[in-house]
Amino acid sequence: MGALGKKLALGCGVTTVFFVLVELILLAAGVAPLYESTDPYVGFSGYAPLFLKRTPSGGGPIFETAHNKMRWFNLQRFPARKAEGVTRIFCIGGSTTYGRPYDDRTSFCGWLRLFLPAVDPSRRWEVINAGGISYASYRVARLMEELADYEPDLFIVYSGHNEFLEQRTYDKLLKTPELVRNLGALASRTRLYSVLYNATFERDAVLSTEVKALLDRSVGPEDYHRDDEMRGAVLEHYRASLIRMTRISERAGAKLILVTPASNVGDFSPFKTEPSPGVSALDIRQINTLKLAATMALGEGDHANAVAISERALALDNRDADLLYLQARALRAFGRIDEARRAFIDARDEDVCPLRALTSVREIVADVARKKNTGLVDFALIVNERSPDGIPGSELFLDHVHPTIEGNRLLALAMVQEMKQEGIVFPAATWNAAVIAEISEQLESSLNEQAHAAALKSLSNVLLWAGKHDEAERLVTLAVTATSEDGETHFQKATLLRRAGNDEAALVHYREAARLAPWDAVVHKAFGVLLSELGRKAEARVELETAVRLDRTLDAAHYELGVVLGDLGEDRQAEAAYRAALELDPSHADAHNNLGVILAKRGDLSAASEQFAKALRIDPDHRNATENLASAARSR
Repeated sequence: MGALGKKLALGCGVTTVFFVLVELILLAAGVAPLYESTDPYVGFSGYAPLFLKRTPSGGGPIFETAHNKMRWFNLQRFPARKAEGVTRIFCIGGSTTYGRPYDDRTSFCGWLRLFLPAVDPSRRWEVINAGGISYASYRVARLMEELADYEPDLFIVYSGHNEFLEQRTYDKLLKTPELVRNLGALASRTRLYSVLYNATFERDAVLSTEVKALLDRSVGPEDYHRDDEMRGAVLEHYRASLIRMTRISERAGAKLILVTPASNVGDFSPFKTEPSPGVSALDIRQINTLKLAATMALGEGDHANAVAISERALALDNRDADLLYLQARALRAFGRIDEARRAFIDARDEDVCPLRALTSVREIVADVARKKNTGLVDFALIVNERSPDGIPGSELFLDHVHPTIEGNRLLALAMVQEMKQEGIVFPAATWNAAVIAEISEQLESSLNEQAHAAALKSLSNVLLWAGKHDEAERLVTLAVTATSEDGETHFQKATLLRRAGNDEAALVHYREAARLAPWDAVVHKAFGVLLSELGRKAEARVELETAVRLDRTLDAAHYELGVVLGDLGEDRQAEAAYRAALELDPSHADAHNNLGVILAKRGDLSAASEQFAKALRIDPDHRNATENLASAARSR
């Protein structure tokens, strides 16, 4: 070795020794590598703990769900210090873990809480539901860091449906060359990098302490657009979050079971479709024409033709989610089940608004579980095996992702089996099908009709917001069946029937809603508007007068009452109603126009013209106001 080589070797050796010494010093100082303590993709503006310690009178200290977290989490309590012989399990994830659309009782956590003492009575069990509504994996991982301090024995993670729910910025990440990203990942395992990073760099994306879903700030899925690069980054982040969870559980000395998320593909159409990049406007028009033709053929029972038409359309754009779903339905009806199953899955995976875990999410969960040697419950496989034709639908799902009570029961039983495989539970000889049936009856009988109706109604509201009217109507119909004495459920059913153009049927449910909720001004207003549109003006007047009496701030009710009173020839009272509406909402162009009509009939053309002009300033395209203003000008 020459002199230069010796100098280089000496320099490398000194540098290595210096680096090792720095790492040892930082280790002694308690500095953790960045990859252990933070999310490499996203930061938080703050973190408020889920559980707060308190000491109730006459008892020992406990942890209890913080009041400011109750919007997203179930109320849970557990001893601050775990007792001898207790196995403490934390169930974490999103709204499926939470137990939506019900609550903790019917979640897989609730089922576990009932099953485990019967499975293995030799130990005491604490099952804590820490599932957060709309929580994605990166938030779950952050929560898990808190839970690691509470003496966990097992974490069960069901996460993957909410990865695209919040708006995040991956711009810098996506623009960074892969080699540089990989070097950064290696550097993040050192304590020196952690110190330098925290002292120097700002995080690319900082999220608020609690969930602010992208859809919460919009009117629906229209805020979503096709972005394959972003999708890939989100999935990469998901994998990183799961790996982070494995490290947290290892440090806590707890076992970990990952669950593959499952979803409804057979009875739930995609949230949003967009044309693939490069598809021409001419092709888009042709695809839409073919979609309509395929839908008509399917409705007429001509399944072979529906399949053929959908194939022609898919030749123009094979990533159209709605078209894939239409083809899947046609293939299933035609008996080509294997092809139908693939098409249903493709329709879900091509959904531009991916609020159901993608196929790649399931693959990531299984891969992480295998490489990190964690427990795994393949719920997606279980659901497939239990579904007709292997196509998951409404048999096990209430909506797009939330399992039925039976679905949660099956999941909990699969978890018990996996806990047995992992040596966490040792089933007693008394654990058998009869005991399972007895426990199942116990839980299901604890739910009354109102609980079922409230749950179904809650899901229906979400689906209405998403524009999924058919799915929403199915659920609200089930809710009405569950209980006929809930005014809000009848109101929701009436609203859906109106959208479908079935006004007479809607009238029946509005009447029931008004009877069951006589204090609800919105119900009386909607009932009155429909009566008015059906020409039943006297009845409409009663309902609308009731609405404004119950809520004087309901400007729409004042306006609609003005319309009815005008039709009944009571112009003075109609004028008062319009003025009341305008006092509450001066930008109501129709109210200005209609008030102008009444003033013109009285002969006050100057005041009428002023109202018509105001209507036009608000809505320059208001045809009636334009014509009325011109007529008033000619008459003056």
